[in-house]
Amino acid sequence: MTLGPAVDALAQWLSGPDPAWWAVGAAIVAVWVLPVLAVVFPVAAIGQIIERKVAAAMQRRHGPNTVGIDGIVRLVVRLGGFFLPRASQDRLVERICALPGLGLLKVLGLGQLAADGVKMIGKEDFIPAGTDGLIFRAAPYLALTGAFLPFAVIPFAQDLVALEVPVAALYALAVSGVTVIALLMAGWGSGNKFSLLGGMRAVAQVISYEIPVGLAIAGVVLWCGTMDLHQIVAHQYNGEWYSFLGWNIVQSPFLFLLACILFFGGLAECQRTPFDMAEAESELVSGFNTEYSGLRWGMFAMAEYTEMILVGCLVSTLFLGGYQSPIGENWIITLAPWLQTILHVGIFAAKFTAFVVLMVWIRWTLPRFRVDQVMRLCWLTLVPLCLVCLFGLALTMLLANGTVTGAAFGRLPAMQHLALGPVGYLLAWAIPVAVAVVLIVLARRKYGQMHPALRELTGGAS
Repeated sequence: MTLGPAVDALAQWLSGPDPAWWAVGAAIVAVWVLPVLAVVFPVAAIGQIIERKVAAAMQRRHGPNTVGIDGIVRLVVRLGGFFLPRASQDRLVERICALPGLGLLKVLGLGQLAADGVKMIGKEDFIPAGTDGLIFRAAPYLALTGAFLPFAVIPFAQDLVALEVPVAALYALAVSGVTVIALLMAGWGSGNKFSLLGGMRAVAQVISYEIPVGLAIAGVVLWCGTMDLHQIVAHQYNGEWYSFLGWNIVQSPFLFLLACILFFGGLAECQRTPFDMAEAESELVSGFNTEYSGLRWGMFAMAEYTEMILVGCLVSTLFLGGYQSPIGENWIITLAPWLQTILHVGIFAAKFTAFVVLMVWIRWTLPRFRVDQVMRLCWLTLVPLCLVCLFGLALTMLLANGTVTGAAFGRLPAMQHLALGPVGYLLAWAIPVAVAVVLIVLARRKYGQMHPALRELTGGAS
């Protein structure tokens, strides 16, 4: 296990060639904890703005998506310039709000961030009678901890990964499960039977969808031969100009299907629409977090948006080459380390942001599933599909003509790839796709153009 070159260099600079424990701890905080908090917190907050703007665009309405800082400026001027006449205060407010930078804040709707912060701080930290005080207070912190811990093994660039451990994929899957305990604690500690039911429903959903998510990750581990996320990124490196041809998502239709399963399974674990029955406001009055207010409720919301970013990071890392560029990656890794890091972080941020926008789009497009439909989709559809994909990947690897050594990816060693060749990759795609087409045709002959379950869900004619 290594803490990364940046941590090692800083620790050695602080305490010599054999750094002391305090130097290593200070280096970890300076290199990883503070930057992650400084990046993920604002990104998660901006995710709320993205959601508001997408929703407003889809519903053709104005609202929080165009909030400026007029109110904040007016409050500051009123308090700081109380000795001025009201007319002078108003003119000062108008001049400040007319500044170019502040006008851009209104166009982007960033004033809503300040409004949300003031609202959450101003709300009373209400703790109902009959609650289990310790459990009730600890649940939001545990939820936020479970959302942040997996980022320790996410590689953002060649030299920008906190922990390069051989079991990084297993670690990310395991520590993200801490959120399950937080949901149950929130429901139980509230002293409210409706919150308890919402917590139990949320726990059942999250635990169930961890099965297909784990199997999807297992498929990538089987294909790449490693659980180290950074080595999985290196496995997807293609030395040619068209770098995306080495990504896992184009290597096999089974991997493409596993990428979709991981995304939708992660969507369910984030409890986002259409899998948000566990905290549906119109049915359950927000479920497990009904009794929370103020900053404690805000921590649950922050954990949700952080988990959305985590899902985007995992899908990008496991199937879309991580921080690799789709075109010209062989040129980027020849640049200076600082410039290479900036480009890789920007590429990686663009990838997971695209997934966050897709999650927001889905929320304002699809109807909410019933809880029995959510569980049936998991156990009767996604889990069998994962097992089929694992079998297909294993069969493809058995039929391959051995392995070949790929190109080294920067400071990462060369990885072993299947020696399928052009014909082998063509057959690996053609045969599963042909089988899928046949199954779809047979299903349509049996059920018609629409499956009975989908017809019932959409209210179609029998």
